Amino acid sequence: RVVMAMMKHETNTFSPVPTPWSRFEEWSACFGDEVIRAYEPTNMTLSAYIKLCRDEGAEIVSPIAAEAMPSGPVAADAYERMSGAILEAVAKGCDAIMLDLHGAMVAEVTPDGEGTLLVRIREIAPETPICVTCDLHCNLTQAMVDNCDALIGYKTYPHTDMYEVGTTVGRILLAKLKGEADPVMAWGRMPLLSQTLRQGTDDEPFKSLVRLTREAEAAGEVLAATVFGGFALADIHDAGISAVAIADGDRGAAERVVERLNGEIW
Repeated sequence: RVVMAMMKHETNTFSPVPTPWSRFEEWSACFGDEVIRAYEPTNMTLSAYIKLCRDEGAEIVSPIAAEAMPSGPVAADAYERMSGAILEAVAKGCDAIMLDLHGAMVAEVTPDGEGTLLVRIREIAPETPICVTCDLHCNLTQAMVDNCDALIGYKTYPHTDMYEVGTTVGRILLAKLKGEADPVMAWGRMPLLSQTLRQGTDDEPFKSLVRLTREAEAAGEVLAATVFGGFALADIHDAGISAVAIADGDRGAAERVVERLNGEIW
């Protein structure tokens, strides 16, 4: 039994445009079986999760998929509506949790929308394996890394690899569930704010950074590696460029890859 959900917003804390629940309704919000009907035919992360679960014969529980266009901080009631739906599904019991998040959600109730959600999930299901896919513009936080088993991000901007990335991290999670892998993570953030218009992955410097992540994966050093450009318009303490790597039981390998990536970033 797998709980999968999407909760995404790239929050511009300087924006005067409010982000109430209606903004998510206007864009894409759906619940239950409607999530599967809406996202299974796409090339998005949830579609990859759904295929993996179907191939395993797993029961899929999809409490919510909600996304809104960038705007100001997410209203408290909207944040609680989305996170509450996920927490309620997890509380009913599951074997794994697959999440499609953004990584730059700031809400009225928390500057770290994703980290706060993951902390609350861990309080309910401390031993349940969790995987997370984030946008390349994720502002990675300690709370996010500490409260999941495998976290990965897009390698393309514009984002064209959402399905591929979801497949990668979903397979890592299922391998953990079967006892075939022991994913461990290392991460680090550099004291740099990067303008999103300079984060195109066909151009430098991100072209070389992404190449390094792919080389580390191809060489078998780690199961997955990501460089996040961050989102400086979410004006929070944890904004900025970061790197994360997932290794199979070898935290030192993950740390070495992150050190190499952050050295190149600097």
